Amino acid sequence: WPEPPGRSDEGEDPATLGGGGGAGQALARRCPANSGPGQAAMASRAVVARNFPQAWLASSALSSLPQKVQSLLQRIGPLDGVPTISQGPVGLEALAFFQSAEAAQDAVQTLHGTDLRTAAEKRAAEFRAPKEGERFWLAIAPAGLAGGAPPGGQVSRPAAAPEAEMMAPRRSKVRPNGVVLSPLPQNWGPEDVQILAGPYGKVSTVRMQKLDNGGMCALIDYASESSASGALGGLNGLSLMGTRLRCVMQEELEPAKPLYRFVIFIDELVGQGRLAIDPRLDDSEVFVSSGPRNEEAARAWLGNFGEVVEVFPVLDTQLKSTGKAYARFRHHPDAVKAIRAHEATQQVTWSESERALRGIRGPYGLDVVRRLAGEGGRRLQEIRQTVGIGSLKLGGVEGSSVGSGTEIGHVHFELRAEHPAQVEQARTMLAADLAKVHEAYLKEVRGSLVLRGFPASWSEKGLKFVFAPFGGLASVALEEQQPAAPGALATRIAYVKLRNEASMEKAVSNLHQTKVGDGDLVEECVVSCQRWNLRGWSDDCMHVGFFIDQLAMNRRPLDAEPGPEDRELFVQNLPLQDMNRQQLQEYFEGFGEVEDLHLITGTFSHEPTGEGYVRFKNHRDAQRCIEALTPTSPHDADPTDLTGSWSESERALQRKANCYRFNLITELVGMDGSGLARLKSEAKLKGLWVLSESLQQKDKSAPPLSGRQLQFVGKVTEEANVRLLKEFLERALEEIHTKITDRIEKRRRKAEAAAAVESTPATADKVDASIRAPGGPQHVEAKAAWHAPPAGWGQPPPPSYWGTAWQGPPGAAPPPPGAGGAALPPSGAAWVQPPAAPGSAPPAGTPQASVFELGGAAPPRREENGSGGGGEKGAARSRSRRRERKHHRTSGEGGDKEKRRRHRRRERSPEAGGGGGGSGDD
Repeated sequence: WPEPPGRSDEGEDPATLGGGGGAGQALARRCPANSGPGQAAMASRAVVARNFPQAWLASSALSSLPQKVQSLLQRIGPLDGVPTISQGPVGLEALAFFQSAEAAQDAVQTLHGTDLRTAAEKRAAEFRAPKEGERFWLAIAPAGLAGGAPPGGQVSRPAAAPEAEMMAPRRSKVRPNGVVLSPLPQNWGPEDVQILAGPYGKVSTVRMQKLDNGGMCALIDYASESSASGALGGLNGLSLMGTRLRCVMQEELEPAKPLYRFVIFIDELVGQGRLAIDPRLDDSEVFVSSGPRNEEAARAWLGNFGEVVEVFPVLDTQLKSTGKAYARFRHHPDAVKAIRAHEATQQVTWSESERALRGIRGPYGLDVVRRLAGEGGRRLQEIRQTVGIGSLKLGGVEGSSVGSGTEIGHVHFELRAEHPAQVEQARTMLAADLAKVHEAYLKEVRGSLVLRGFPASWSEKGLKFVFAPFGGLASVALEEQQPAAPGALATRIAYVKLRNEASMEKAVSNLHQTKVGDGDLVEECVVSCQRWNLRGWSDDCMHVGFFIDQLAMNRRPLDAEPGPEDRELFVQNLPLQDMNRQQLQEYFEGFGEVEDLHLITGTFSHEPTGEGYVRFKNHRDAQRCIEALTPTSPHDADPTDLTGSWSESERALQRKANCYRFNLITELVGMDGSGLARLKSEAKLKGLWVLSESLQQKDKSAPPLSGRQLQFVGKVTEEANVRLLKEFLERALEEIHTKITDRIEKRRRKAEAAAAVESTPATADKVDASIRAPGGPQHVEAKAAWHAPPAGWGQPPPPSYWGTAWQGPPGAAPPPPGAGGAALPPSGAAWVQPPAAPGSAPPAGTPQASVFELGGAAPPRREENGSGGGGEKGAARSRSRRRERKHHRTSGEGGDKEKRRRHRRRERSPEAGGGGGGSGDD
């Protein structure tokens, strides 16, 4: 196609309005000669337009671009149909046909170089003059391009292709009425050849040509095909002047045919048999195979599952929506919701383009793009030659200039073919190559050991030498990881599978971060060896998850009775080798209706581990099941028997309503998340989450659930951190269970004490009532005078009851009767209780009363010097302390607080300041 003309020879700018004469002449010089009058007339009416306003090229307005171009051109003259939009060497282009050549010339002269920018675009450019690429470009189309519309309504323009690639390669075909006769004498002319060829039929023309070796040949055209066939049999091998003649059929080139541009996205190569593989946990792009044809409608439809960042509609060659689209969500869990909602129809699937662009960091662990294109694009060239198409290129990858719009950033294949049948043949071959990539993933990557850090000198032989101590290798696959930073070197990765899979853990522990090699056959280096993880992130971090019941619970409170809401069991040693999921469901339904059965899978294999959860509808059914799974005697238990226990996950999710009356989750995570942050730091993790179906997750980047039960998910960089995470979780859970056990024991002792109190005589109840009365035991009013104790208290104690003679301090009251030889009261007299020692409790069963109510003297205040109330030094110290306390209470901010506190205390106390009790301060 002709490029936009620059300044003319006369120095005038043909891009200015009304100055397009020079542009028409320049185009006339650039356009090839027409091959016929019909094609010449069509070419003179066809125009090509480019450099459209940015507002016309917006994704929301792209579908109406043909109508906008038509409306613009029809201001000059009527058109034959709607213009065709296609991708050109410098962007989108439109091919339109005027009804007359004069209108086409007028359009070029009038519109070429016009500034069609909108007011907003001019304002954004600060009203500067338009650049050359911003001026509307219009020119007469070449004859080869204006030859007609593509079949099936396809666009006839290949994108970014030189003019020589617009036409298909010309093939040779046999001319049925012509033969070639050689070698002939140098002095022979057409008349001599006609005499020799005449006997086989009427000769139309004879053309003499010189051969490369200097000889002569004749191209003979007969009037009929039968004459040419007769000459072929009669002249071939004829001896002429000692030279044997050679006669063959003439060949001629087929007429040139236009090539049409087709695009195949990589997601269109995947059929209904899409490989079921877990995505990377930061994948966020999906492919919609059939959905709303409007971009805004597609965005609103997908917005029901989460925040949609971008929608890239897949357009056909007429730039109309096909109903297919790429959509990128803000968060990975939102994309998971959209895919699970359409899992049955596969209307929404993970983007194969995103996976391919990630390379070996993607879920396949393979360089998908390199395997599809081949080394240096060799495989694409093989497909091109086999199918017979003009070209086949890979687009949407880094460094590729192929494609525009949705094609940018999405892996696709651009074909230039004569008809759609060739495109379908190429599509079939590309789909077969993609299926081989999937097979290579299953055969070479899944379930393998990943080795990194070895030098380029290592070969498959060196890898076999390294893994020989672990039973040898079953397969080896080498891949190159492209560097993230420019200028960095690519790193090699080896996927190895051991003959003995049981040795994988041993190989990881012995080789990871270990120096290997002998320095002779194998170069020494420190390698990284880890198992391939099916679930992870694109930064090579692994996804590790543990359900709470999978952790060791050595201090779990076993004496806590299950509550009526406990309906879920954690089962182990499920016979998965003998029963499938449906049979397990039927087995548990023998105990009652089952609401849910979840089988736990392994971290690295994603195969069932023999553990799971079964949730019944009723507590009674769960109780029957756990009784059936519990052996009657510990001696009869076998380690391989199916066992069950009450689900700790269910109890944790019940919060304080569980049988522990303890919130395990809050204790483990912390009110402010400090507990979880501490576990993350101690286990050296890049991320840690506590997940469950009933827990509201605030972190939108959290990985999706593996089940509805309580689980801990960590983002780890090395396999050694997996064991570390489990150890810290078990330690934290053991501490929590210890607290629960202590609280249960305290509640048990408290209940026993309450039961003991309830079993005492009625007098104890009266005492408790008086103690619990407002004002406390020191302010209880005596309802009646104190009387003698009940029977049993009427007799005096034996003489030895008081022990040795009691010696009181100087000036103290005399000892009670019977103490120290004092006289005892007569038998039968009312027993008077001896005065209690200061601070001691009264005998059980005796009503409490203050010293003011009993009318006796208050016991003397005990001073620090040990005297009961005498001593000038002690009294002086007491007065000094009281003055200090009073000064402290009445000074500064503390004094104000103390005054307010005293005022409130007086208001609350019903007896403050009366009844001889004194003020609250006293």
